[in-house]
Amino acid sequence: MNYFRLILCFLSLSISLLAAKTASAYIPQRGNVYATLGPYIFKTNYEGKKSDENALNSTGLALVANGDVDNKGSLEIAAIYMNKLFFREDDNKYVVEKTQVMHITLGYRRWWTPSFSSSLSVYTSYPMGNITVLHNDFTVADDMTTTARSSSETGLDLALQAELWNSGRYAIVAEGRYSYSLTKKAHEYVDQYGGSVGLRYFIQSRVAAPKELRQP
Repeated sequence: MNYFRLILCFLSLSISLLAAKTASAYIPQRGNVYATLGPYIFKTNYEGKKSDENALNSTGLALVANGDVDNKGSLEIAAIYMNKLFFREDDNKYVVEKTQVMHITLGYRRWWTPSFSSSLSVYTSYPMGNITVLHNDFTVADDMTTTARSSSETGLDLALQAELWNSGRYAIVAEGRYSYSLTKKAHEYVDQYGGSVGLRYFIQSRVAAPKELRQP
C-alpha cells in the first residue's frame, strides 16, 4: 500500500497548494459535460511471497466522462485499459496470471471544493485476449485458476481527484484510485490501487454562458 499512500500524500499536497492559490477553478453546473484522458499507473494489492511479478508498476490508459447533475455532483463513466495481474494462493502454493482488461465504471462524483472531488463507482472488468501464466505451483487436477479466466469481474472504485491547473476549457488533474473486487475467488488478490495525471476538456453546457470558472 506504499504506492497508494504516496498518491494520497501527493493529492493532499496538491489540495493544500490549490487552497492557497487565487487561480481559477472549475464550478459544476447542471448540464455541463467534460472528459479526462491520461495514463493510469497501477499495481495489484498483493505483498505475498510470490510478489516479484508485482514489483513493477504497470501503465494503462484512462478515459473518464462526466455530466453535472447540479452544482455539487456529476454522473461519471470511466473506461480504463490495462494489463492486470491476478494472484491466488493456497497451502504455500501460488498461481500468478496476467491478461488485458477493460475496466468500466459507473458512479457519482462529489465536488467538495472547486479544486477537489471524490467519486464512488461500481465497476465491471472484462478480461480480453490471451492469458499469460507467470507462475503456477498447482497441477491441472487442482483446478486453481484466477479471475483472469472469468468472463467478468465486479467491484467498487473509490477515487480522489485534485485540480492542478485550469485555463477554462482545459485543466490538468491528478487522481488516486482504489478498486475493491466483490467477486474475487477464495485466497485471491485482485484489488488494485493506482493514480493518473490527465488532461480534462470541457465539452459543452446546456446554457450559453456556463460557469466554467471561479474568478479570483
